[in-house]
Amino acid sequence: MKTDRIGGFKAWMSWLLAVSFVVMVFALQTGYAVTNVYVAETLALSIVQVGLVGSIYTWVFAVSQFASGSILDKFGSRVLPLACLTVAVGAFTFANAPNVGVLLLAQVFIAVGASFGFIGAGFVGGIWFSPLRYGFMFSLVQFVASGSAVVTQQSINYLVAQTHWSDLINGMAMITLAIAAILFVLMRDPLQVKKERGKHHPWTGYRPFFHDIVHAVNQVAAIRSSWINCLIGGATFGTMLALGVVWGPRALVGMGLPEGDANIATSMSWFGLALGAPVFAWLSDQLKSRKKPMFSACVLQLIVILVFLSGIQFDFTTSTAVFFLWGFAAGGSMIPFAVAADLVDKSLIGTSAALVNATQFIVGGLMMAIPGRVLAGEGLIGRLAVQVSGTASSTTIDYGWALLIYPVSLAVALMLFLFLDETYPRETPA
Repeated sequence: MKTDRIGGFKAWMSWLLAVSFVVMVFALQTGYAVTNVYVAETLALSIVQVGLVGSIYTWVFAVSQFASGSILDKFGSRVLPLACLTVAVGAFTFANAPNVGVLLLAQVFIAVGASFGFIGAGFVGGIWFSPLRYGFMFSLVQFVASGSAVVTQQSINYLVAQTHWSDLINGMAMITLAIAAILFVLMRDPLQVKKERGKHHPWTGYRPFFHDIVHAVNQVAAIRSSWINCLIGGATFGTMLALGVVWGPRALVGMGLPEGDANIATSMSWFGLALGAPVFAWLSDQLKSRKKPMFSACVLQLIVILVFLSGIQFDFTTSTAVFFLWGFAAGGSMIPFAVAADLVDKSLIGTSAALVNATQFIVGGLMMAIPGRVLAGEGLIGRLAVQVSGTASSTTIDYGWALLIYPVSLAVALMLFLFLDETYPRETPA
């Protein structure tokens, strides 16, 4: 059929539908950065519980990724409506949670559904567009998602002062439910892709299905460069996620910035990411290299976080510039998806993307949880920080200690580049 051609009208329609799901996932993620203070006040959460609620999402999300990529490879994009519906259920549960236990349960629902979001949009781009454009399509997903995240975070920052946080989350849940309904009606895969999937992935029962998932993950994980690539992606995006969703606004408030200004400044990291992702993808094509732009982006991230943690008191304008640059540098964290796709057969493209995303969110979960323990004076670094500053509190010095794990992670990532192979395809993209 003419409308089923690669890059045609139906291709863009399917891609835009998948991206709309990602936009809501990012809205809920970044919304927590603004609302977590109000959620904590309403439910009397400790600072450790605030970090736990944020990190449980990333951990469940990461674990779910090990299955979601293979499920997409096997069943195609028709699983996205169910995933979107699961996110909506989780959002409703979160908005009406009476205690921290229900909050954690809601995060589990949201995370399981959201694990199909970003890689689902990348998967749709992979089957509806030229394979050599896979990296660019992933960066385009990030551009749209991050750009919308900026608008969403700014909107929530304004609206949360006008209405209760639970009403905002309920509204977002309703929008997600509407998107799920549209996906059920319109989301399809190309006819040729469905035929090929029917030949290579016939349904033979639940036991073989789970065996196929494990086998697909093992195939990707057996490639040495795959894990090195995943760890680099984990360090670059995981630190970006943790600072942008949980600790950025709190660190700026601890440095003396008003809460509203802190939320606005932090949201600029998502605007930076929106621009940085396609720029680094473009550099990758211009340089005919995956490693060079990835390495440069990681170096820039390390420089920015070191400046941020240097103890300098930033005003609103400087904080906005620093977080924009931080997000822009994190745009290089999209290239690992292209590297992962370069390393495997096209039939494993969903699984390879899922492993990268899983690692990014596992690291992100750790990056969210560790600072909370340090600020509470727990753990080795936390106890050492208390000895230096004299108390467990939320001053500039305390946040310097709490977020020290970020530059350490990025420094380790830079060393891993010594062992990563160049994977850029020899062919010139059409």
